[in-house]
Amino acid sequence: MKVLLVGDGSREQAIAEAFSRSVKQPRVYSIMKLINPGVARICKSTAGGFKRGEPTDPVQVADYAESLNVDFVFVGPEEPLFHGVADEVERRGICCIGAKRALAEIEMSKAFMRRLMWKYEVPGRLRFKAFRNIEDAIAYINEYAESLAIKPARQAGGKGVKVIADLQAYLSKEKRDVKTKHAVAVFEKYMSEYSDIEDRILLEEKVEGPEYTLHCFCDGRTVLPMPLVQDNKHAFNEDIGPETGGMGSIKGRGSTLPFITMEEYNSSVEIVRKLVEAVQKESNEEYKGVVAGQMMLTDKWGPTIIEMYSRFGQPEGENILPLTIL
Repeated sequence: MKVLLVGDGSREQAIAEAFSRSVKQPRVYSIMKLINPGVARICKSTAGGFKRGEPTDPVQVADYAESLNVDFVFVGPEEPLFHGVADEVERRGICCIGAKRALAEIEMSKAFMRRLMWKYEVPGRLRFKAFRNIEDAIAYINEYAESLAIKPARQAGGKGVKVIADLQAYLSKEKRDVKTKHAVAVFEKYMSEYSDIEDRILLEEKVEGPEYTLHCFCDGRTVLPMPLVQDNKHAFNEDIGPETGGMGSIKGRGSTLPFITMEEYNSSVEIVRKLVEAVQKESNEEYKGVVAGQMMLTDKWGPTIIEMYSRFGQPEGENILPLTIL
């Protein structure tokens, strides 16, 4: 068996290691923008190979897969999915573990995911507003004194999120100024390099609670859940510092975490399952790959979707993949 792994990060090394433990003993190949020595080592030890290339280029990936006559392609990062790598690979008759472009929209566009939740009545729906220009976003911020989560409307590597509570009336002007300043930063810093979605900024109602991530495998019919993981998104301890793509992650002894009951775990699985069903109906495509709900246990809703992933989280994947044999 031959498998082509797309991507060059630490998550992709964890995926390669999971393949190397398989009883199928696959030959692992990889296409990487930058050579990851850990992935390269596994490729060599399994009698596979690797090459430098552009993982977000569907034609490059599909050409390499065809030249190797691989049994399937496994896409690690989100950007190749957003660029349609899975679509091109499957168009050529090669099996691909990775969401097609229309399905990966649940991660790429946070506004699309929110609209989908409301349309299909998925539990844990948060109030939100999406804006295409900075003027309308600032006008809304100045008009409504609300506690808000201000986010780039597109997946931007987990960066650019700021949550601002508006509880002290005597600081309302100062809080509006902070919101406005960050909204401008979202437009100018985090969204300037993206032109593949129309919405630019997302304002969501603020919710509180511990966060966790639920990963699932999907084959278009079944959603198979994995154990929960919790990552630390802030740069420093005690939720201090800017939001990052993740500074590290932990896992409990079983399927849940110490603060999540089995009932809450099952509710989380059902929410992710309903979102998968919704995006399949919306796109008329089957979801074949990894999907994950980055969730929060809130007082208002219980398990609530904060964001969706169309792949293994990073760093969450590195925590859960050592338990997995692909």
